[in-house]
Amino acid sequence: MNSKAGIISRRDFLKSSCALCLGSLIVPKSLFAQTKAPTTKSLKLFNINTRKHLSVTYYKNGKYSEKALLDISKIMADRRSGDMVDMDVALLDTLYSIQKLSNSKEPMTIICGYRSLGTNKKLTHSKKGVAKNSYHTLGQAADIKISGIPLKRIKQIAESLNAGGVGYYPKSGFVHVDVGPARSWHG
Repeated sequence: MNSKAGIISRRDFLKSSCALCLGSLIVPKSLFAQTKAPTTKSLKLFNINTRKHLSVTYYKNGKYSEKALLDISKIMADRRSGDMVDMDVALLDTLYSIQKLSNSKEPMTIICGYRSLGTNKKLTHSKKGVAKNSYHTLGQAADIKISGIPLKRIKQIAESLNAGGVGYYPKSGFVHVDVGPARSWHG
């Protein structure tokens, strides 16, 4: 370096650049580690209306289990009509993430999963706050709670995922989760 002018020579610049490059090669890999996708995804569910329990691994070794998905669709069927639809795997993955991040060993309680168009139409006339074009009718929404986990915490977890809609209903005792556009509201 030329000490008079404070200018770095080309040689000193190249030395410094090489040192930086070499230094980046010996940085611990853990600093660059990416989060690995889970190899299995399981859900523990309890439907409060039908009193049915389900503990199932629905994703393993890169594949969704058709039988497990069917079992989940059954436990999340419309309790009023008995109708069911294939629940959206994006919703199931969101529920999995919520359950995992809550660190709870308790099952996730399903208050409402799938809702048929007929049931939804009846509810829009008899209950305040039921959407006419509900994601429940598409198998893309669930109203949930987890025993021992405050609703506010479930809401925070769901919002942190940025995976869809999150409705917070503390008076009714549940959090609505859907896989529509990311948004949130207080009901």
